[in-house]
Amino acid sequence: MIESHRRMKASQDIFPVYVSLRYLPLLQSDGAEYIEHFCILLSTAVQGELFTREIGLDFPRASDQLSIQLGLTKLSQLLQRRIVLLFDDAAHIGREKPLEVFFDLFRTLSSNITSCKASIYPGVTKFGVRFDVFNDATVIDISRSDVAAVSTFFPEVIRARYPKLATKEIFSDRVSPNQFANLLGRAVVGNMRGFILACNRFDNVEKIGIPDINKCFLNMATDYYWPLMEEVAPKLGVYEPLVEPARELFEALILNVKDRSNRGVTPDRVLIHRQIVSNFAKLFEILEYLGFLARREASRAMKSGGRGPVFALNLCNLIEGSASSSRLTSEMIDGWLDGLADPTEFHLTGSALQSVRVPMLPPEHGLSILDRPVTGLAKSPAYPYGLTQDMIRRLRDAGINTVGELASAQDDTLDAIDYFGPAKIQRIRAVVQQAIWM
Repeated sequence: MIESHRRMKASQDIFPVYVSLRYLPLLQSDGAEYIEHFCILLSTAVQGELFTREIGLDFPRASDQLSIQLGLTKLSQLLQRRIVLLFDDAAHIGREKPLEVFFDLFRTLSSNITSCKASIYPGVTKFGVRFDVFNDATVIDISRSDVAAVSTFFPEVIRARYPKLATKEIFSDRVSPNQFANLLGRAVVGNMRGFILACNRFDNVEKIGIPDINKCFLNMATDYYWPLMEEVAPKLGVYEPLVEPARELFEALILNVKDRSNRGVTPDRVLIHRQIVSNFAKLFEILEYLGFLARREASRAMKSGGRGPVFALNLCNLIEGSASSSRLTSEMIDGWLDGLADPTEFHLTGSALQSVRVPMLPPEHGLSILDRPVTGLAKSPAYPYGLTQDMIRRLRDAGINTVGELASAQDDTLDAIDYFGPAKIQRIRAVVQQAIWM
């Protein structure tokens, strides 16, 4: 969305406005209150775009749907341009209800002079009854890259961001730069956040061999993936009780895959009967959201009858949880990058996943992260860029004790705290956003 906004600004026929919906009041409201917060946020973004581009036009601060529509229409006429609204972070996995209101607004604001775009998570989004995703929008499917199908993407990222890791001299004879890039991309099932964090582990390494990559994968499983579950749990709202069953489900997948190695290569994909996936739909959504697995095929026939989707497992946890493949080999690298091995099948009867139990969900109660103490935002495996103990002490001395209070605090309030300037406030905002969103 940010890149689209940047490119659109070069056009003479379009006036793009980027709007991040990472705004706490939107998570805590519904109906008319949500609409008011949304319209104020949108009008503020339009005002900011006009100011940044030094366009001498005013845009009213709107708090209702009609005012924002009239304002956008008038602005389009004055600019003689089509307005494109780019809504980022529209979905929040732990708070789905307000999205029905959002997509009503999306549908209403869309016209021949205003185009709306929104980034959403498939399966996490409730569109409501008035919005039909295929009639009221054009759907662009942006999937995490599969290195078996696209073998150039991750090497290009490496060359652009880590040029040192793209040179042959830094690697042993058994690993090429392209193999290294694609293996890391495959290991994190195309998750760019995980890919960058994995690359960072090789910043100061003088020579990279298979044992170094193996160590990276094991460390990623220990200090990134499993802590990620702890980080995401309090931001899941009513779905927080599903984190533990999601962990059990993933561990069951790993346990049943690890002993089915062929020529020393453990299967890295699973084919699961569609009814099992339907029964555990939210668990699979959470695991895919966190990068533990990624859907590769929507439907494939199973040898035992029936059909189901194919999921790729992240290699970090696959190696960590598999005694037979805890040591990376050239054969495993070739097998996983080629993606030719048959996936392990999980059938409807006698499935190893039958022991997983999904608890009843509690009533809607908001996100528990907002009630957590600010001490929970300290530097840790879950928050590697978290707050220092001195920052936490100063926040508490200023009467800010919970994450919710910190998220709601105005910049002026934080700026009034001793030794807090723009840089520290920006860091605090970044940590708070990581805590509530992802």
